[in-house]
Amino acid sequence: MYSLDINFLNDRPDYKPVDVNRERKSKSTTSTDQTPIIVGAVVALALNGAVGGAYWWLTQENSRTGERKAVAEQEAAKLEAQVAEITKIKTETQKIEGEYKALGTVFDQIKPWSAMWRDLGDRIPPGVKISKIDQTEPSPAPVVATPAAAKTPSPSPSGSPAASASPATPATPVAPPAPIKTATLVITGVASSFEQVNDFVLLIQRSPFFKDADTKLLGATLKNNTTQIALQNKSAGGANELPKLRPIVEYKIETALSDTPASQLLPELRSKQADGLAIRIETLQEKGVIAQQPEVKKP
Repeated sequence: MYSLDINFLNDRPDYKPVDVNRERKSKSTTSTDQTPIIVGAVVALALNGAVGGAYWWLTQENSRTGERKAVAEQEAAKLEAQVAEITKIKTETQKIEGEYKALGTVFDQIKPWSAMWRDLGDRIPPGVKISKIDQTEPSPAPVVATPAAAKTPSPSPSGSPAASASPATPATPVAPPAPIKTATLVITGVASSFEQVNDFVLLIQRSPFFKDADTKLLGATLKNNTTQIALQNKSAGGANELPKLRPIVEYKIETALSDTPASQLLPELRSKQADGLAIRIETLQEKGVIAQQPEVKKP
């Protein structure tokens, strides 16, 4: 027959036997669950350390960058002061050079009257006399107003290229420099013949002190010679007849002073004994104020 084996001790918790396999499984499960937590904590600490180190490094770099920026600003301020001083010196130098060049230009445009009269006297043919020389200064050149620069049209609100584009402004042709106007001379005198007057005109045209293109004969008129002759020794026997004088030619010649710089007429100035101006020009050429130019020679 069947027998019933009932153990009532299993129902009592204090007498319940311990399941060894279940305890091992629970321990194994507990140890496995703590590993991600530990790994996460280590990773978090590492990240926090990396962020803290990066923040510290950036703080140090910012501090060093600020120091370098301050030093660079000080150097830039010193360089700006030096540049301003150099610009000031350059401006003063250009001003002084401009004054020297203006002074040199004045000396280069001077032609002594003594040299011109000596040259003119050397070119007077025999039988020609000068009675009067009239000088007329040139009228000042009119000031030409420069056209104002065209304003740039503002772009269209729509922003379209067609609306903002403007027609091309034609380029204004540059006019050639006007010739230098010089004083005009009118020479009046008498000569023995028309040939002598023509020779005198040609000789003036060859002078480096006068413009050959502006030298011309305004007029020549044959007139009676009004010179009065008186005999010092008269014979007691009778009256002596006075010789009849030949007619003379009254002429009027117009010419203009040459615009050739005096630095190109140094040999002529030397030959006409204008040594003072020649020495000044040579000194200015040595200083570099006046450029050395080829000499102009006329026959």
